[in-house]
Amino acid sequence: MTAARIVCRSTWAAMMGFGLLVSSGCSTFRGIMPEPLGDVLRPPGTPQNVRVALARNAPSARIKVTGPGVIYDAARRRRLRSFALLNDTVFSADARGVRMAGTPLGASRVAILPDMPRTLWINGTLYRGDATIIAGNPGSVTVVNTLPLEDYLMGVVPKETFASWPEAAVRAQAVAARSFAVHHMRKAAAADFDVIAPAHQLYGGVAAEDPRTTKAVLDTEGEVLWYNGGVLCTFFHTTCGGRTEEASNIFPNVTAYPPAVLSPYEADSPHHAWRHSIALVNCAEKLRQAGKSPGGPLTSVTIVRRFPSGRVAQIRFASRDSSVTLTGEECRRILGYDSIRSTWFNAGIRGDRIEFAGRGWGHGVGLCQWSSKGMADRGYDYERILLYFYPGAQLRRLPR
Repeated sequence: MTAARIVCRSTWAAMMGFGLLVSSGCSTFRGIMPEPLGDVLRPPGTPQNVRVALARNAPSARIKVTGPGVIYDAARRRRLRSFALLNDTVFSADARGVRMAGTPLGASRVAILPDMPRTLWINGTLYRGDATIIAGNPGSVTVVNTLPLEDYLMGVVPKETFASWPEAAVRAQAVAARSFAVHHMRKAAAADFDVIAPAHQLYGGVAAEDPRTTKAVLDTEGEVLWYNGGVLCTFFHTTCGGRTEEASNIFPNVTAYPPAVLSPYEADSPHHAWRHSIALVNCAEKLRQAGKSPGGPLTSVTIVRRFPSGRVAQIRFASRDSSVTLTGEECRRILGYDSIRSTWFNAGIRGDRIEFAGRGWGHGVGLCQWSSKGMADRGYDYERILLYFYPGAQLRRLPR
């Protein structure tokens, strides 16, 4: 770590009889602090915390803290109660706000602030940082894990790549994940959270951390990709199939983005080619459930239009009397992202089934993870990997 961490140990020291008091950040001082503190104090200049939505509009959440801490009214900025341990407790909400084990707390936003690092459990998973329970409507809660950006990345990178991959590939993933997070942090300042797990990035908390991926995070600390006057929203995916996709074809609201590239480096990926078969009747039912029914038993499936990359822009499913046209990404969403692994596919009816055959896994925009491994195997460093998949971008360090 480049930044020293000062951890509040007073409670544990007293319990062990050492008589040592390190007051900064301890629960006994929270009542006079102007702002809530997390599980760690860092030197001035450290990049701001990231707020990760772990659950949205859920009926409840289970929180446990295996150490001392504070329950804090985050809206009115007042302490509600302190605890030496917080047993597994259900937090829910009603019209009056957050409820703790069925008891109203009189607050719409409740922060759980552990005094010790890595003692916070949310729905059975161990996390760094703090938790905030936000009462929703009607009677639902949103759970947000707030923690330092680099700590967050320690739980992201091992979920988004393989710790056993070459160091250059893992470092490239660390920078891509950091850039993606910072881009959203700067856009979402007025929102309740910055990123959503797992929709934006996979995030496994402390349990996912691996020394090799943690090293990649720390070795690249603060490094992001800069493009078109700001931190780039660095999309990435598993396998591109041989070439990446233009961002605007997949994300219509993205207008200024590095161009797509050819990639001969991922041929060894187990996901380079794939096949999927689905019964006509099952496909029709999935379309119906998604509100896209062609009006009867399926009789044909046709690729209507492709992007220059070869990926499907539009596909038509037809019955005898009607038809429905979907985008390639809509087809993936309805039939399943793990079944239709990319939009680079052919499709046709054989007997009573639709047969799909395709290449790659994911939307195809930005960094191809298996290509990054292939490039690292060939001796490319992480900067060259990143600038290959995000041409025109610059590698910069966030100000301290």
